[in-house]
Amino acid sequence: MASESAVCLAAAGLVMGLRDFCSWSEARLPYDGQDEVVTLLSVWGQGARELHAELAQYAPLVVQLEAELWAVLDDGFPGVWHYEVVEALGWAITDWIVTHDGTPPDRAWVTTSLVTLAGRFFRRAPQPTWPALRAVLLRYSPNLPADLLVA
Repeated sequence: MASESAVCLAAAGLVMGLRDFCSWSEARLPYDGQDEVVTLLSVWGQGARELHAELAQYAPLVVQLEAELWAVLDDGFPGVWHYEVVEALGWAITDWIVTHDGTPPDRAWVTTSLVTLAGRFFRRAPQPTWPALRAVLLRYSPNLPADLLVA
């Protein structure tokens, strides 16, 4: 069972990815603003609380997958899961919402996106652990990209 703190940090990371999307994506879409300006919230068509809740609902999934993947490794790992996976997933969900006129992605798409980001992150793990890591990823989504299916 994931701690409340871990889930809260994952939810915050997802929202940080959303805010980074607004600041750094090619869309250059402000988070909010004047009524005549197109913003993320105007594309979303609901309030900020609802948008943050849309992303935060995936925090338990993120934490669960993270715990299962880290359990496979014997040692530490180079890289920062929070930045490279959690915030990147927040960015990806936000990009989906923007490119689909405010419609949120379905859970299967989010899960596949998370598994892909996690797989690319853990691809740098020691070679002997990769089959076990891949097995965890495949339990979450059978739709792994080809680069994650090879040894």
